Amino acid sequence: MLLARGVIWRAQWIKNTGMIGLDIAKGALTESSSELRELKIEVPLGKWGLVVKNVQSDRKLLGGVLLEFAKHKERVSAAVGKDRLYLELQRVIVDATLALLEAGALTLTKPKREGS
Repeated sequence: MLLARGVIWRAQWIKNTGMIGLDIAKGALTESSSELRELKIEVPLGKWGLVVKNVQSDRKLLGGVLLEFAKHKERVSAAVGKDRLYLELQRVIVDATLALLEAGALTLTKPKREGS
């Protein structure tokens, strides 16, 4: 199920595996960035909160989280290092999260207070 799509990035919910897939749409990049076309990141739905928690933080933090789930780990730093790719990735992650909330796949909970 397509959750969100930008000019470059798209996010899909792969229900039978329980994964959220982030990848770059075919034909979205120039020849100089063609190596990034193979970048595929599959995040288990249960770990999606880690991505969301870091989506607006430093790009190195988000890149580190995505690195854990990427098939071609060496390409993650190139993707989050380019402003255009990084900014659209942030938007696609936010849009995908909203779609997951609307579909009932994610729920919002109150954060636990320290010392409680």
